[in-house]
Amino acid sequence: CVLAQLLSFFFFQAEDGIRDSVASRGLGDVYKRQGFDSLDTNEDKLLTKTEIQKYCASIHCAITDEQYKGYMGDVTSMTFEDVMKEFKPFLQAVLIMRVADSDKDGKISFEEFKGFVTAGIEGVPEEVLKKRFDECDANKDGKLDLFECIEGCSHQQWLQFTKLFI
Repeated sequence: CVLAQLLSFFFFQAEDGIRDSVASRGLGDVYKRQGFDSLDTNEDKLLTKTEIQKYCASIHCAITDEQYKGYMGDVTSMTFEDVMKEFKPFLQAVLIMRVADSDKDGKISFEEFKGFVTAGIEGVPEEVLKKRFDECDANKDGKLDLFECIEGCSHQQWLQFTKLFI
């Protein structure tokens, strides 16, 4: 799946339209912070295993302790800075789901996907987006669930796709 290609492309875009990482702050950082803050339900500036599991359960994708450990190892809480240092695919998928799922049904539709990936970016061909979306939609239900996002975010092939637009 190449979901990571598209989503990572989005996460590394500039919020001010400048695609120079030195001269601009990435739009993705803004959304990562937004996702982090919305998951930090007790507002203690720490994202905990419990908060992540609670969110996953709320979107009908319960994560067992064993699954969590497989995704995150022994990490049970982290600051935003910790998240940014080691942005694990599981956590990336959770943050993407939290921000991109605008109707809060626990899945990302193609329209939500398109809006999320292309926010602030012009000229991304819709047929490319649709092809990538369909490749990631493993169960072919027309929506991406958390597990499909985790699978997509586990692939690190996004650089080839980003070269098309940068």
